[in-house]
Amino acid sequence: MSSPIAITHGPALVGLFLACILYGIMLLQCFGFWTHFSKDRMWLKCYVGLLLLVDTLSTIFAMWWIYNMLINNFANLNALANADWLLAADPALVGITGTCCQLFFAWRIKVLTGKWWLTSIVTALSIISGLAAIGSGIAVSWVVKLAEFDKFQPVGCLWLATTAVVDILITAIMTVNLNQRRTGFRATEKLLNKIVRATVANGLLTTVCAVLELSVYVGKPQTGLHIFFSFVLPKLYCNSVLSSLNARKFDTPSSTDNTSSHISGQRPLPATGRHSTRQDPLVITVNTEHHEMYDLNNYNAKGNSEWDD
Repeated sequence: MSSPIAITHGPALVGLFLACILYGIMLLQCFGFWTHFSKDRMWLKCYVGLLLLVDTLSTIFAMWWIYNMLINNFANLNALANADWLLAADPALVGITGTCCQLFFAWRIKVLTGKWWLTSIVTALSIISGLAAIGSGIAVSWVVKLAEFDKFQPVGCLWLATTAVVDILITAIMTVNLNQRRTGFRATEKLLNKIVRATVANGLLTTVCAVLELSVYVGKPQTGLHIFFSFVLPKLYCNSVLSSLNARKFDTPSSTDNTSSHISGQRPLPATGRHSTRQDPLVITVNTEHHEMYDLNNYNAKGNSEWDD
């Protein structure tokens, strides 16, 4: 028979291990972004810094909570059965991270499609998801007992359901729009296929994680399975944003640099590490050829008359 602690805190501990691995990958991606794209616009660098800050806080609070539960309160069943402010902060931080990442992709949709109404729908649903996540954190601090987390299922379901819907919308809109830009040229097709695969993969990961968290939260709210996915979800969001930003350095053909930034939903960012903003002067060379046609018979007759003279 499994220990009650294994049911509630076991999945959370495993989720923390996976979250720490994903956090390490995010640190590498942040280093790569600030190294290769140090001349990007300031707001974009600040945005990446904000994601790193929020995700770092989320990781620290998760580690603190696990240590407090399993070490400081070892064998204290009353403490292990209750949530504290560290666990209550997790849904709020997850919601803030998810909303920030989804708003970034909403901006990319605006750049890619030029349609404000699509951007507005994604933005509105993303904000609703973030507010519902913050509401879930407040509810955790009120309910306290882990076995009674089903009492605030409506707000929790609203958070996770809207998160999944937004991820599906972002993936579908960007994939459809990118497929409409096919030109038949081999280089463009190769680049489009690469961007579409990355878009679908990133959207699929976050969508599946949100749906699984929603499923286990509704089906087994007394267990810690939903905490497992809650620890992992913000890391997936941050890595998806940073992977899309860092993917620009792999667009090696110089003739497709501007095209790649446009069709991937990003404005061409100035002086991104490997490229220079200096433009070479335009040189136009015109070559002309002159042709003359002669009647061969007349030419021969003219030549013979000259020799006769």
